Amino acid sequence: MVATPSRFATLMPSRHTEIDLSEIGQYPMLKAMVDFWQQASGESLPRRIEPFDVPKKLMPYVMLLDLETEPECLRVRLAGTEVCAKHGGELRSKTTNDFFLEDDAQAVVDAAKLAASTRKPTLARREYVGLDDRMWGYVRLILPLSSDGVKVDRFFKAIEPATLREFRAASRG
Repeated sequence: MVATPSRFATLMPSRHTEIDLSEIGQYPMLKAMVDFWQQASGESLPRRIEPFDVPKKLMPYVMLLDLETEPECLRVRLAGTEVCAKHGGELRSKTTNDFFLEDDAQAVVDAAKLAASTRKPTLARREYVGLDDRMWGYVRLILPLSSDGVKVDRFFKAIEPATLREFRAASRG
């Protein structure tokens, strides 16, 4: 099931802008996660990231996602309290198609697939209109993970808390 565009979503297109990973130092909590991920990555990708590996202040802004192929989407295994609050409820077991408009869901899946194909973290700035007509912006990190240490099939996603904000209709330009 794909969500129906809201009245603002038809007027305010989403933006997804990749940021070069060399800029990670501007986002201290995300940098801490990249540093951890790099240390945990040896010859194979990390299988998981445990809660005690995540800075405590970042936990409410974290998601663990599984890649599904039919239909192509990401399924939420775990979502922090702030992520759930911004989307209006519990996200566990839901897919990106359940809480994003079609184009936004595809942008999120494409970003995860980029991380999967390169086997490297991706950093991006996102702006979108939620299903509740609220406009959001943030900087996010996606880290590829592998249940077998080889094939990328899951992801750790985090939002830098200091960048999360709600836009007013007139401020988006």
